[in-house]
Amino acid sequence: MSFLARLFGSRPAEVAPAPAPTRVVIADDLAERLTATGTPLAEAVDAALRRHLDAERRAAEAELRGERIPFWLRREQGGSAEMEDELRDRIAQRRSADDSSAPPRG
Repeated sequence: MSFLARLFGSRPAEVAPAPAPTRVVIADDLAERLTATGTPLAEAVDAALRRHLDAERRAAEAELRGERIPFWLRREQGGSAEMEDELRDRIAQRRSADDSSAPPRG
């Protein structure tokens, strides 16, 4: 404490105690988003962390297998490939239509 603080009797500012090692402080805006569906905060945080850790694990496993899939193209594990097959069929149809309508080269 400084000399002037002692002279005028001021006290040092109180600092909030650090949370216990098994506790965390979450920003209010994150807590609101996590509990927007009515899920209790503890359950919502647990589920979000588990999803995140699972996604990291799956990405690491895919990288070990040599896969380099951009995150925005990754499918959930166990999902069907119906949409991907439909898109592939449409692309093939469009290419064949373009090839048949193009004037002969040469």
